[in-house]
Amino acid sequence: MKALKIDRVGSRDRFRFTLEGVVDAQGARSLDRLLFECQARGARAVHLDFTRVTSISTLGSAVLARQGRVYEETERKIHVTGLGPEIRAALAEAEAIVYEANHPETPPAPAEAKTAPEVRGAPSAAPSPTVTATPSPTATATPSPAATATPSPTPTPAAAPAPTPSSAPASTSSSAPAAPFIPAPTSAASLIPPSGPGGPVPPNLASLQSKLKLKIVAFRNLFEITRALNLALDLDEALNLFSLSVMGQFGVDRLAIFLSDPRRDGVLLPKQVRGFAHGHFQEFAISPTPFRSVPAEQGFFNLSEITETEGAGETLEALRESGFEWGVALWVRRELEGILLLGGRGGRKGFQEDERDLLTTLANQGAVAISNARYYRAQEDRNLGLVRGMMSLIESRDTYAKGNTERVVRYVTATAKLLNYPKESLKSLIYGAVLRDIGMITVSHVILKNPAHLSDDEWALIKQHPTRGAQILEEMNLPKEVIEVVRNHHERWGGEGYPRGIKGGQIPLGARVVSLVDGYVAMTAERPYRRALPAEKARQVIAENWGTPFDPTIVDVFLQVLDKVEKRSRQRAGPPAPSDSSLPNAPAALDPLSSGATIPMEGRT
Repeated sequence: MKALKIDRVGSRDRFRFTLEGVVDAQGARSLDRLLFECQARGARAVHLDFTRVTSISTLGSAVLARQGRVYEETERKIHVTGLGPEIRAALAEAEAIVYEANHPETPPAPAEAKTAPEVRGAPSAAPSPTVTATPSPTATATPSPAATATPSPTPTPAAAPAPTPSSAPASTSSSAPAAPFIPAPTSAASLIPPSGPGGPVPPNLASLQSKLKLKIVAFRNLFEITRALNLALDLDEALNLFSLSVMGQFGVDRLAIFLSDPRRDGVLLPKQVRGFAHGHFQEFAISPTPFRSVPAEQGFFNLSEITETEGAGETLEALRESGFEWGVALWVRRELEGILLLGGRGGRKGFQEDERDLLTTLANQGAVAISNARYYRAQEDRNLGLVRGMMSLIESRDTYAKGNTERVVRYVTATAKLLNYPKESLKSLIYGAVLRDIGMITVSHVILKNPAHLSDDEWALIKQHPTRGAQILEEMNLPKEVIEVVRNHHERWGGEGYPRGIKGGQIPLGARVVSLVDGYVAMTAERPYRRALPAEKARQVIAENWGTPFDPTIVDVFLQVLDKVEKRSRQRAGPPAPSDSSLPNAPAALDPLSSGATIPMEGRT
């Protein structure tokens, strides 16, 4: 399955894009961001070509429908080409979306026109002047209930009366300009094919079939969203996907997700807010007491019916004034994980019973995904605390190592980015770089601080530290990628390393990166038994050992990193250079161990 690729056509101010691949859950989020950015830049019309898109998930359709309403409210348009008739029919209610045919339609033969006139040639009950006045296929006409659609199954007499002699020639004339395809609003008759070749579908059967089809679409969409939520381990990703899915499926304009804070007795704090200005609910907290009365098996509630408890009246009133009307209590294992608040459905008033059931089911799935992501983040925070503690322990035992860990992390991060190291494994690589010498805590202080050459027995103890470090981390249940970096960071490309003497591709990529960086940092750092080498001399040693102890590919990349460092050093004498997070010495506001970013500068020149 090919990921969605979005390419710009023409200049930036034309807002024309071609899409290629599959609009899955990730592609839907990319499409959503694109349309938001175009709107933010003041685009009056956005043109999207779906001709090279192989499939569109229901979540992608929901994004188009919701963005269509957003654009329509701000008097903007979205032009779409290359969509199939089923997708266009499903999006018919999003009036700001204008459909354009990729190729002019071939007019029917005269004999066919007599026996089965097309819907396009049939006058509607109230002809739309917007459609008939359209001069070209790129006109931005807005569909209305009276707008006509593409050729559909044979219409019933009530839906499409026979054309009069005066109107038929005008509608079928090949000399008239081709109007853009603008579908009529979705109805049961337009979605259900005729029952047999002889006649129309009975109204009662068409209604049942239409309801059944809508149910199938709803459950298929729920399955797709649930599958995507189950794969989201990052909390922000889970919140974004959940909120986007709810807004797209139920057409709400305002949404907020409040999650409980166990450190504050379950007080509900905002974690995801859409439809409001940035920071609208900042420093806003809600007491969980009023919402604990909502039964877990019910979930859905009207905000106006929530009983005001002591101290919560003003908070509930502020939520109502913000436009929130409904909500769902997010229960997980009989604990209130949070609440989902919704508001604004356009012309639709309230939620029907089947919509409430579907929303509650989706909210339950979202609550479980959010709970799992929060647990995963807590585990990550725990691991981060352990890594910090062990890093302090290592540096407290070896004063010469103090500060070198930060240098190693900076160089490893920059090298890994140039190597396109897998993003999901970058944090484990950084943890491994930090903990590479954790096994040294089993080595005596006397040996570590010995200024003379080590004896064979002392050197044998030193060579055991990668294995001992890996054993320590295995007991602590750290990720396998971290353990493999620690175990193999003294292995060499030619096989002359330790503890196992493996070589080449047998050495994990992360360990090869750390091996090279650790060697360079060690050469340029002071040791009890020798002085530090100048940076230029250490660089020469690295270049001369291309393909011997070090992976030649990584050597080439690391030398590029050093070039950037030297260039930045030369710029320090002039005006401050703009921050570049890809450089090892670049300042960064984020924590490197928790985010994978580079470590902030130490303040040394």
